[in-house]
Amino acid sequence: MGAYKVKKIGIFYKDEPYLSEVAREIEKYLLKKGIEVYKNGDLEKISDGKDSVVLSLGGDGTFLGASRIAMNIGAAVLGINLGNLGFLTDVEGMDVFIAIEKLLKGEFTVEERLALTAIVNGEEALEFSGINDFVIMKHIEDKILKIDVAINGLKAGKFRCDGAVVSTATGSTAYALSVGGPVIAPQVNVYELSFIAPHKLSARPLVLGELDKLEIEIESQGNFVFLRDGLKVLDLKMFDRIEFRKNEKNLKIAHIRGKNFFEVLNKKFGWGS
Repeated sequence: MGAYKVKKIGIFYKDEPYLSEVAREIEKYLLKKGIEVYKNGDLEKISDGKDSVVLSLGGDGTFLGASRIAMNIGAAVLGINLGNLGFLTDVEGMDVFIAIEKLLKGEFTVEERLALTAIVNGEEALEFSGINDFVIMKHIEDKILKIDVAINGLKAGKFRCDGAVVSTATGSTAYALSVGGPVIAPQVNVYELSFIAPHKLSARPLVLGELDKLEIEIESQGNFVFLRDGLKVLDLKMFDRIEFRKNEKNLKIAHIRGKNFFEVLNKKFGWGS
């Protein structure tokens, strides 16, 4: 997807002194350029995301939060790495104003990626959008988690494990990678199911197509937790059922320069070194 004329810019960041100061400097710079600026709680006020970009100031966790908001309003998100790893971010902190100038000149591209929707027990109020992954896991003190897995309405198998990770291609380099899932190139519109400490050697990760619907039902007693992009959203119990499918909206990521996914994979994770 090509660039467009940016008229509105949102700034998303954690409420910390340094990040707040950076956000204020960016806001002053943009206002002098005649750009509408929205920060944190005001981002939802952006009426038309088609001419907007949300700047994420921080690391990958901040980027995920900014991405969910940007996706909801139809804007692209640009990650400014002011955190630690910065695998998902596009620009290093020292280059922030150079990047903004390129945005305003239209010198950027927009990449679209698949995101996920999870619905718990078919309740609309318990519907969540995920950028990286969803995780179902047991508490440390609880017994093993038993789950029943169905794909497109057909029973696929029963598994005993400590948890399950349902990940997008974007999230394939996060929790899913640590439990043995494959690295998936971000432009591939698939998602994957991986298991945490499974009790069968045959419980291997499974890659699903973008049109596939995955259902997981809990079949064991105990207290379980449901995470979205690394953050807890609710507790789960026996007989709870979670449906996963492609989100109706794609995540849009703005790139200032030709970012090579495999080069970043090598630099940040040492893949191929």
